Order: sequence, then C-alpha cells, then structure tokens
Amino acid sequence: MKKTFFLPFPIFFLGCAVLGGCVGGGSGPSLEEQLQQQDMQLRQLQAEKTDAWNQMQAMRQELNDMKHNMAEMRRASGQGGADPLLTPDPAASAQQPAGAQTPEGVQPWGGQPKQPAVPAPAPAGVQPQAQGQPAPAPQPAAPGPVQAPSESTWGKANPEEQPAAAPAAQKDLAQALYDSGQNAFAARKYAEARRSFSDFTKNYSSHKLMPDAQFYLAECYFQSNQFSDAALAYNEIITKYPKSSRAPAAYLKQGICFSKSGQKAAAKARMQELIRKYPNSSEAGRAKAFLKTNG
Repeated sequence: MKKTFFLPFPIFFLGCAVLGGCVGGGSGPSLEEQLQQQDMQLRQLQAEKTDAWNQMQAMRQELNDMKHNMAEMRRASGQGGADPLLTPDPAASAQQPAGAQTPEGVQPWGGQPKQPAVPAPAPAGVQPQAQGQPAPAPQPAAPGPVQAPSESTWGKANPEEQPAAAPAAQKDLAQALYDSGQNAFAARKYAEARRSFSDFTKNYSSHKLMPDAQFYLAECYFQSNQFSDAALAYNEIITKYPKSSRAPAAYLKQGICFSKSGQKAAAKARMQELIRKYPNSSEAGRAKAFLKTNG
C-alpha cells in the first residue's frame, strides 16, 4: 500500500506563487520582451554607425575631389607641381611678347618687387646718356646765383640769416629776483623780501650776487627780531664766503644776535674774532665799541 504525503498549506501556496510568476511573468517584462528591446537598440546603434561611416566616406571623396582640382589647376598653369598661388597670372604672362625679359626689380614668382635704383640727377645743362651710346665729354656747368645746400646743412639756418644777438642790457632772471628783494627790503616789507632772497639762494647758488643775497636774507630775519634765524643766516656767509665784502658785517651782526639772545660769551668771542681777522674794517671799530660798552 502506497503512502501519500501532503505538504503544509503555507508551503504549497508559496510554491504556486513562484511558479506562476515564472510562467506568467508577473508585473515586469518577460525575457523575450527584454531580448527584443536589446535587439532594437543594437539595430539603432548599427544604423548610427552606418550613417557616420557614410559621412566619413563622403568627406574623403570631397577631399580627393579638391586634390584633383588643384592638380588640374597646376597642369593648366604649366607649372607642373608648383603652387598656383606663387605663380604669375597666366593672362598677364600671355600679354608679354615672346623673348621679352622680366622687368628689372620684378620677381618672376609673384613676390614683393624690388625697388629700382633711382639714377642720380644729371647736372644742369647735360642731357642724360642713352643706353648703348658713348658718354659725351663733360661740359662745364653754368655758374648759378644760388648754391643748393648739401645734406650736412639740411635743416640748419643759413649763416647769413642768423638772428641778431639779444641786447646786452636785457636783465636775467637772477638779477630781476635780486632787485625785487632789494625793493621790498627798502620798503620794509621784510616777509616779501625774505621770500625773494630765499628763492635766489636756492636757485642761483653760484651767482656772483650770492653773498649779498644771503646777507640781505639774514638782515630780513634781524629786522623782524628773529635773532636765532638771523645768526644762522649770517653764519652761512662766515663759513662759505669769508673773503667777500659782506663777511665783516656778518661777524658783527651775528655777535649782536648772540648778545640779544643772552649769549654774552659767544657775542664777545665773535667780536674779538672780527677785530683779529679784519682789523682795518669799519666793523672792527664798531666791535671795539661794543666790547667797551658790554665788557
């Protein structure tokens, strides 16, 4: 007697569901549909590849046609394998008579033409020499009233046309600046005079009036009761221009500046130095009087 086995109900139900999914395909596409989709994609790729190949072949054919046309142009120009862009125009060449030579200065390959040499101008009264004829004997040129200038004198004024020299009485700027300072000093405009003499000393340090301008600059400070600045300005004359006519006065006025600033010993030393260095000057006599008064 054969025995019959029965599976439990849950296991039986699960097996049927799996078998039904395999047979019926469930909700997703079946294997056959997937194969059809892949086959369709491969066909599309193959068609695109074929189109690209056809385009490449067409481009190759166009390139070959261009090469063939260029070769025909070269053969038609008679230059063989030469580049037609570097050859002369066939129409222009046909107009040139046989046996004619290329003009001087023109390149036969279409390059930049050479600049023809410019012949020197013939002298006055001499006809230009024709080619192939012997040179005629030189004829003396007729003297002209005016001689043409040479290259070395181009752009230069004619010596006969030189302008007259400026008048000697014309003042220079340095003298005008010095006079302006003196006029302001005489009018007791010491600030204005100081500016003029200060500009003079800065811009014309090698001028012959430099010691005088420096002295007046110190005097402007002295008349304005700026004794420290005045002493420094006088010292410029003492150190830089000891042989000038302004040096004795600079010693005297600097000693007075020291005295007014309360530096009695410095004032006395400066007066004694003035008497020793310039004993015959009028400033030395004033220094002696100062020492007697301020002992």
